[in-house]
Amino acid sequence: MSWYAIFVETGYEDDVCLFIDKVKYYLFDDIQYNLLIPKRKIYERKQGIRKEVIRRMFPGYVLLETERIIEFYRKVRESPHIIKFLKDGRDFLEVDMKEMAPILRMTNKEGLIGISQALIENDKIIITEGPLLGREGIIKKIDKRKGRAKVEFLINHNSILIDLGIDIFRKIAE
Repeated sequence: MSWYAIFVETGYEDDVCLFIDKVKYYLFDDIQYNLLIPKRKIYERKQGIRKEVIRRMFPGYVLLETERIIEFYRKVRESPHIIKFLKDGRDFLEVDMKEMAPILRMTNKEGLIGISQALIENDKIIITEGPLLGREGIIKKIDKRKGRAKVEFLINHNSILIDLGIDIFRKIAE
């Protein structure tokens, strides 16, 4: 199965997935598919209070895994809040597995990337647990005050930085 991207109205990503799953038995019971809205748990400060919030990694996009993209497209293209399926000319734009793999490795079954735990030792970040464990190389910047790590992802062959949540428990000095 291959991955594709559906461009939807921002804020309606979950509604699109619910609608597709609800009409599955009427429209395409025979088509295998998976829908994913990658989300991340991060910290935000409001009026000096830090709290965990969940934000979408790619607002306005739903990722779709299927072997039968043409049939899937024909059955849902007129659905509410779907703007278009991403294409490369006349063909559907397939999301490269090299780009999907890091997202799939970090998300849980609900599509959520949780908060990682880390130590800083001699200005080097060491992830002790969480989705960034073993992936320190993709961390480009740490904001200790905000509790965020800027992480590099490749999307459509372009490098983008996305904030992920990180807790830094202690700093070990030399």
